[in-house]
Formats: sequence, C-alpha cells, structure tokens
Amino acid sequence: ISIGTYGGNRWSTFDMRPAYRIISVKIGAGDVIDCMNVTFTYYRKMKTRHYSGTSHEIVLEEDEYVVGMEREVSTYHGVVIVGKLVFIITKKAYGPLGNMGGTPFALPIAAGKISGLFGRGCMFLDATPLGVYLEP
Repeated sequence: ISIGTYGGNRWSTFDMRPAYRIISVKIGAGDVIDCMNVTFTYYRKMKTRHYSGTSHEIVLEEDEYVVGMEREVSTYHGVVIVGKLVFIITKKAYGPLGNMGGTPFALPIAAGKISGLFGRGCMFLDATPLGVYLEP
C-alpha cells in the first residue's frame, strides 16, 4: 500500500519502491529537513538511495522496523517543506530532526511496517520525504 505525499510539489520526485528491509536512514537537518540517504536490502542486495547530503544516522537492528512517522510541514523561503521529522522504530523514536515547526502530520501504523519511501526534493525535502509503502 502506498500513502502520501503531503507537502509541496516543486522539485524532483524520488521513489525507492518497497524494499525487503530498511537498514539505515541518514537525514540532513538544520532549520528544515534538506536531505536523506536510505540504505536497504532488495532482492538480497544492499542498495543506497541518495537524496542530497547527510548528518543524522538511524541504524536499525536486524529485528527493528520503521513503524511510524511524525512530521511538520511549513513554508520556508516561499516553498512548502518538511520542517521537522520523527522516525518511529520498533524499539524507540528518533527525532525530532529539523527546527522549523508547522502543520503536524502523523503516520501511526497499527500493524505492519514501512518498507519504502517516496516524495520530492532538491535543496529541501518539499513533500514529506515520505510518502511511504506499507506492508504487513
């Protein structure tokens, strides 16, 4: 199932498609969320999708999955962007990353996990970097 995106529609789209397992997420965040790298396994191969620079890293243990997200969408220099982002992992939450508040948007998942991400970005992530793919 794919859900999202919520935010702007100004820049290039990205789509990592559903993966077997997300291994790590690196997020660049100052005032706003401006970049992301996702490392994942897909058909028994490890791949990394690079969406700009990096700074904060979330490494998942073998038995951990991304099970939710919280974000705040705002306007920055006239562009709708993701200003804050929280990843909810099986065992704990990471964030908030980014300093700019805005309209909250949460994606709690009652069962299953997030297996892939998509959205838009260039200088900043302007649609939740995370439309998401969900699976049981």
